[in-house]
Amino acid sequence: MRVSKWGIGATLIAMTMLVGCSAPAGGDDEKKPESQSQASEKPADSTAQDCPELTEGATIEGSVLGTCIADHLKTIAGYAATTSTLGMETKARYNPADKAMETTSPMGSMILVDGAAYVKGATGDWQKADTGSGDPIIAGLSAAAQNVSALDPAAVAAALNGTFTVTGKGTRLGQEVFILTGKVQTNGASADTTYEVTADYASLATKSTAEANGMKADSSMEVTEWDVKQDIVAPM
Repeated sequence: MRVSKWGIGATLIAMTMLVGCSAPAGGDDEKKPESQSQASEKPADSTAQDCPELTEGATIEGSVLGTCIADHLKTIAGYAATTSTLGMETKARYNPADKAMETTSPMGSMILVDGAAYVKGATGDWQKADTGSGDPIIAGLSAAAQNVSALDPAAVAAALNGTFTVTGKGTRLGQEVFILTGKVQTNGASADTTYEVTADYASLATKSTAEANGMKADSSMEVTEWDVKQDIVAPM
């Protein structure tokens, strides 16, 4: 069951990144995502209310950055993203208004909608989440869904710590983004983290390399569709 637990853990991390509105730092301005949806309807020189203007060389506390990202997340209809955690790729979709979420990974799939959680393995049919299932994959996915459904996206983002510096600019989903780099400390582990954020704090990409006990783990997420409500419905 070692591989199963690893995969489920990676899925949980990916889902946590999703509700926290993190994503992968591309750094490749020429790369075109599959969907060219608008990243933001606001002009590039607008900023979120009470959030500092982003300029090259400026610094911003992680807690402020996280809060501004969370506040902007509340204003959009939904988004889709691709995450990569410990080498496992996950497709994910999220609607902030009702916290509806769907993820698809090599380990299986999860849907959280209307207060209910549904899961299925890589093969098989959808079923309601059951942490007591005799199938370790179903039980693990159900536990991950239960953990993520309890997360408050605003609290996740606002818990961001450290200090970030605007080190440059790039382009993501046709929008100008500011590249912010910093180091985050969590439970004794440090993570070098990069955000790609628009002037009004839409977080369109993130990349993080965490190190603990001499081991490194890379996580990233790239938004492929922004401010578009996702069609997430109960599968049964």
